[in-house]
Amino acid sequence: MLLTQNILNRVTRTMSIFVQRLNPITGVNDWVVQSEDYDFHQEVARSAFADMLHDTERNQLYEAALKAAIEITHSKGKTANVLDIGTGTGLLSMMAVRNGADTVTACEAFKPMSHCALKLIARNGFKDKIKVIPKRSTQLKIGEDLKQKCNILVTEVFDTELIGEGALSTFKHAHQELLEKDCIVVPQSATIYAQVVECPLAQNWNKLKHIFDNDGEVLIQVPDSIRSCAGSASVHDIQLSQLPESAINTIISPTPVLKFDWSGRTPFIFERSTISTANAERDGLAQVVFMWWDLQMDTDGKHILSCAPKWAHPLTKIDRKAKIPWRDHWMQAVYYLPKELQVTKGQELGLISCHDEYSLWFNLVNNLRITDEHYLNPICECGAHVAFSRTRIGQMNDMKKNKKYLALLEKYVNKESTILVLSEGFYCGLAAVKLGASKMYIMETNHLSRRVLQDYIDFNKLNNVEVIPSLEKLCEMNFKDVSMVIGEPYFISSILPWDNLLFIYLLKGIGSYLPNDVQIFPRRASIKAVAMHFNDLHKIRSPLKVCEGFLMEEFDELIEASRNISDDNVEPQALWEYPGVALSDVEEIIDLNLLEIPEKPYQKRGAFELQGNLDCNGIALWVDWNLDGTERNVITTGPISQIKIGENVQWDMYTRQGVCLFPDKSANSISYKFEFDFVAGNISFNCT
Repeated sequence: MLLTQNILNRVTRTMSIFVQRLNPITGVNDWVVQSEDYDFHQEVARSAFADMLHDTERNQLYEAALKAAIEITHSKGKTANVLDIGTGTGLLSMMAVRNGADTVTACEAFKPMSHCALKLIARNGFKDKIKVIPKRSTQLKIGEDLKQKCNILVTEVFDTELIGEGALSTFKHAHQELLEKDCIVVPQSATIYAQVVECPLAQNWNKLKHIFDNDGEVLIQVPDSIRSCAGSASVHDIQLSQLPESAINTIISPTPVLKFDWSGRTPFIFERSTISTANAERDGLAQVVFMWWDLQMDTDGKHILSCAPKWAHPLTKIDRKAKIPWRDHWMQAVYYLPKELQVTKGQELGLISCHDEYSLWFNLVNNLRITDEHYLNPICECGAHVAFSRTRIGQMNDMKKNKKYLALLEKYVNKESTILVLSEGFYCGLAAVKLGASKMYIMETNHLSRRVLQDYIDFNKLNNVEVIPSLEKLCEMNFKDVSMVIGEPYFISSILPWDNLLFIYLLKGIGSYLPNDVQIFPRRASIKAVAMHFNDLHKIRSPLKVCEGFLMEEFDELIEASRNISDDNVEPQALWEYPGVALSDVEEIIDLNLLEIPEKPYQKRGAFELQGNLDCNGIALWVDWNLDGTERNVITTGPISQIKIGENVQWDMYTRQGVCLFPDKSANSISYKFEFDFVAGNISFNCT
């Protein structure tokens, strides 16, 4: 507990400051008291160190490769001088000493972690055997930081995209300045794999779709500028193993497309492209490239770390039912082709794979008449891929939800309707104009999404739609003719499911100006929760205690102390990616009548009564929006089917839920406390 107290003492010794922070629920920039060290604690709390250290396979493969490298070096009559770049907790350095390294120098530029590494190294008895330098590797100098060049390098500077953390420049500099020519590097190399597929489910996160009525007629068309946009090359990292295989039509099976040699025996090239030719395995519409990589850890290729999804993983090739290692720090990635390509079985295709120093991108051609344009990194020119997250684009394409909104509009809109939309990116709402509304006002305060909205209005020739660009302009409106107020609701500033309750604060601000008979949709919002046993997700917030035989108490205390200072108990997660079993009935935390917002703070204490033999390690939370007071018109941001205790929960794939994670608890019940300060717009949820 000493480290925890030292951190807290540091906060009390420094001056607290007032900062402005946007409250997503009220939409107001609040002045809050914040420690000067807030950014420090937030960076510590949200680092992925603990997540990686829970990855047992990763740890053991690194140690096996280190052991082999040290043995090879000793067999040549040399001392094993190890350099550990980005040491983090010092785990790999301690492994090196445990396996006979003669000298170990570790560098870590993130000061909180280098300080923590020193404590952990001392606690585990290696204080005199490992030198920790709080610098970037590119700042190290021979004769100053290191007595001599090293002959073994161990490092983990990879992300889901492999090179996104600057691996190329890190390895190149190390070989040029810090390593002997015949050094051994752990890992030795990396291979990137690509799989070309037709996957409409994944494409929903990328391409906006037309809005259709029940007869299949187009109501709102996606502008050509958006439909033809190449999109964004930014990596979309997801747990591919959780995609239903039935939703994937493979055009080109997993293929090695890029190789990276970390050993230094070949030049480091920062910009490169390759073309892989293959015949289409099936008819289909090529839409998406799935990507992952593996690491060859040792010189002999005996130890391979694979990040492949379950259908392509080496373990499942041996045993189809094998459980593959779970990772959240290294997932798989989805890249969207600039243009969809219709192909026929047997057709020859060319898969273009490109990278620069930090990123990857792909293209597909059906002939080899390739121009410079085919190698270009896709850039969004329509604005939609910049304004909206992948999750949000998927939400906008959710036809089941859109049908409910359309049914509502068809029921209540007539030629005399004047509609006010309090939501952002709610293009489905434009259908009200096509259904006969005389006038529509849309509040769109974000300048990026406002540009996209204007493209929709112009392209669909909606002459009776007026865009309100700010809250100030909203307050200047004359509301006497408004007959309907509708919201999805969604706001770009929202992070947690209940952040979209901004809708009720906007309503409250204009409520006294609205006609008495105005129709308001949605009418109710219900925050719900269920106790969960997650298979793996809880690991990102679970203490290590011991990792591969090394004590990690100071690290656990550092993370916990920083989380208590900088993070809320509830965090957003796309829970469809993280399998888990329901352990309780659904608990309704609060049911809000959006037409009668209470002024007094709301507080509720309750308990989740646990059933079954599994430990509880999280509480999942979401919001159900009841559009018109009927059960059939409920829009959920949570489970898409009835929750059954003891079974996996099927979550909505196009929204993020809230989750409160904690280490495994074996108990009969989990108590909780929920508070909603309506005046301040603050929601808190705690469980014990």
